[in-house]
Amino acid sequence: MLYRLNSNDIDYLHLVFDDEEVIEKLGEDHLIQIECDPVEYASIWKPITIKFEEAMGGKIAHPLPDLQFHCGHLFISERAADVLSGLLGDHGELLPIHYDGKRGFIFNPLVSVEANEKQSIREPDGEVTSLFFDAEQLIFKTPFDDHYGVYCNEEFKNLVEQSGLVGLVFEADLSYVFLRLSDSETTATN
Repeated sequence: MLYRLNSNDIDYLHLVFDDEEVIEKLGEDHLIQIECDPVEYASIWKPITIKFEEAMGGKIAHPLPDLQFHCGHLFISERAADVLSGLLGDHGELLPIHYDGKRGFIFNPLVSVEANEKQSIREPDGEVTSLFFDAEQLIFKTPFDDHYGVYCNEEFKNLVEQSGLVGLVFEADLSYVFLRLSDSETTATN
């Protein structure tokens, strides 16, 4: 079974990049905080500092996540890296970062899997309403959603859950986030 990775932004703090620092250290052509394509960064990477903030505008202090989805990438705490790094090595790159006096990583998935074009549906406006795959990888992206989402298999999900790592939501409906965004946009315009 495959899952779409989403962040639990209600119970955990949310990752924020400093855009100026990213441009200063990586250049204007390497905006990892908004670019989703599976492009290698390791050769130009300079560790950056990120911070965490309340995602839903709440004033209640929430804990830091071990893992978090962000625009085609994953934040991985040092604790999570200890558990996952051996598994992730063949599927992307772990890029070092600093936050809150700690060390962590941005995982940049480099494996791209084509969607099943007969079963997957993308509306003329680009909205994905259905997403299916014939192939399965441990963790990957797809050009069908412009590499925005990160998907995983049961092995990755089980390791995260058995290790007690927190911050991710594993969504079995691979197009759920797209439908939810569409619903909230419709609600916002009404």
